[in-house]
Amino acid sequence: MPEETPSPLFLLTGVLAVLLGGLLSTLDGRLLSVVLPDLRGALHLSVDEAAWIPTSYNMAIMFIGVFSVYLGALLGVRRVLLACSLVYMVTSFLLPLSASYRAMLVLQAIAGLSSGTFYPLTLSFILTNLPTRIAHLGLAAYSLTILFSANIASSLSAWLFETLSWNWVFWTLSCISFLMFLCVYFGTPHTPLPKPNPKMHVSWRGLLYWSFGLALLYGALDIGERVRWFDSPTFAALLIAGLFLVLITILRRHQDPNPLIALPFIRDLSTILLAVILFAFRLFLLSTALLIPQFLAGVEGLRDEQVGPVLAIVAVLQFGLAWIVAFALRVVNARLLMAGGFATIGVTAFLCSHLSAAWAPNSFIPYAVLFAAGESFAMLGMVGALVLQVIGSGAVPAAGKPGRPVDVLTFSGFFHTVRIMGGQVGTVLILHLLSERTKFHVAMLDRQTAPGRLPVEAFLRGTSVAFSSAGTDPSHAIGLSGYLLGSTVRRQASTLAFADAFTFIAWASVVVLVIIVFIRLRITNFKGFV
Repeated sequence: MPEETPSPLFLLTGVLAVLLGGLLSTLDGRLLSVVLPDLRGALHLSVDEAAWIPTSYNMAIMFIGVFSVYLGALLGVRRVLLACSLVYMVTSFLLPLSASYRAMLVLQAIAGLSSGTFYPLTLSFILTNLPTRIAHLGLAAYSLTILFSANIASSLSAWLFETLSWNWVFWTLSCISFLMFLCVYFGTPHTPLPKPNPKMHVSWRGLLYWSFGLALLYGALDIGERVRWFDSPTFAALLIAGLFLVLITILRRHQDPNPLIALPFIRDLSTILLAVILFAFRLFLLSTALLIPQFLAGVEGLRDEQVGPVLAIVAVLQFGLAWIVAFALRVVNARLLMAGGFATIGVTAFLCSHLSAAWAPNSFIPYAVLFAAGESFAMLGMVGALVLQVIGSGAVPAAGKPGRPVDVLTFSGFFHTVRIMGGQVGTVLILHLLSERTKFHVAMLDRQTAPGRLPVEAFLRGTSVAFSSAGTDPSHAIGLSGYLLGSTVRRQASTLAFADAFTFIAWASVVVLVIIVFIRLRITNFKGFV
C-alpha cells in the first residue's frame, strides 16, 4: 500500500466511492426483487417473463465479476470504474424508457455487466490503494454495501412507488451512479498503464469459459425452484452447459495455466475456512432480508410500506454500527468480533423460531435490532479477517515490500465468486426449505383437522352459525366455514415453516462458530498499522 499519505479529503472521497460502488451493485438487485410484482403489473408481464428481469441482471454480474478483477489489473481500477459507472448511469436512465420487454432484458444485462465490476474492484481498491492504517474505514464502507442496501430496499421502493413511480427506481440508481463517477474521478489515484510483458502469455479463454459457466449455473439456481428443477428443459440446459464449461476451465488450467491466477495462494486452510464462512454468511443475511419481510407479506398479507419500517430500523442501526465495529477492528481480534456476531445471529434466530401467526411488524422490532447488531459484527469481523489474512500473507505491498499483485487478484476474484454464489445458494436453500416444510406441516395439520374430530366439528358448526346469523345462506355458510378452516391451516403451516427456517439458521450459526475456532490469522487486528 502507498507509504505517502494522501490528503484526508482524497481518502474520504475514495472511501465514499467504495460505499457508492458496492451500494449500487447490491441495491439494484434488491430493488428489483422488491418491486418485481409492481413492475410486472405496470408492464403487463407474466410471472415467468418478469422473473427473467432480475435473472438476466444477476447472471451478467456473475459473468463479469472475475473478469473485472483482471480488467482492473490490465487497465487500472480507476479507468474501469469510471467507464462502467458511466455505462451504468446511462443504462439505468434508459431502462424505464425501453420500448419492449426484450429491450429491457438487454439493458438489464448491460447494467449487470457494468455494475458487476463495482464490488470486486472496490475490494481491490481497498487492498492496493488505501493506506493500511485507514483500511478499517474502507472495510466499513465495503460491508455497508451489503448490510444497508439489503434492508433499505423495501422502504426505498415503497416510497418511490407512493410518491413518484416505478420509473424512479431506476432513475434513482442512475443519479447515485453519477455521484459514484465523481467520487471515483476525484478520489482514486491515477495509475499508468502497465507495460506489456512479451514473455508473459495470458490467455483470456479460460476466464471466459469460467465466467460464462458460473453465469449459467447461477441462472439455473435462480430459476430452479420456480420451474420445479429438472421438470424444466431450460433448467437442465443451463445446469449441464454451466457444469461443462466449468469442467473445461479446470482441464484447460492444467494444460495452459494462466499467469494472472495463483491458485496455490488460496489453498491455505484459514483462507478456505473464511471462504466457507463468507459463503454461509449470505444465508444468515436472509433472516432480515428475506424471512422477516416474506413472513409479514406472505402470512400477514402486508405491503412494502408496512414491512419497510422494520427493515429500515435494521438498516439505520447497521449504518451506525459499521463504523463503530470498524474502529473496534483496530484493537480487537477480528475472530472475536466475527464469533460475537454469529453468536448473536444464532441466539436471535432461535428466539424467532418461536414466532406465531399473531406476530405483527412491531413484534419483530427487538429481534431486528439484535439481528442488526449481529450482522454488523459478523460482517465486519469476517471481512476484516479476510483482509488481515491477505495482508499477513505478504501479498499486499507493505513496509517497503513490493507485494504480489497476482495473489491479490486471485484473492479478490475468488472471494467475489464465493460471495455471489453463496447468496444465490442460500436464497435457493431457504426458499426450498420454506416450500417443503410448508407442505409437510399442511399434511400434518390436515390429519389433525380431518372431519369427524370433535374440535373440528365444533369449529365448523360455530363458524357456520356465525355466518348464518350474519345473513349468509346456510349452504354457503358451510362452504365458507370449510374455506376458513383451510386458510387457517395454510396460515399456520406457513408460520411453522418460517419457524423451521429460523431454527435452521440458528443451528447453522453453531457450525460457523465451530469453524471459526480453527482459523489462524498471522495478524489479528489493525492495531499495528494505526
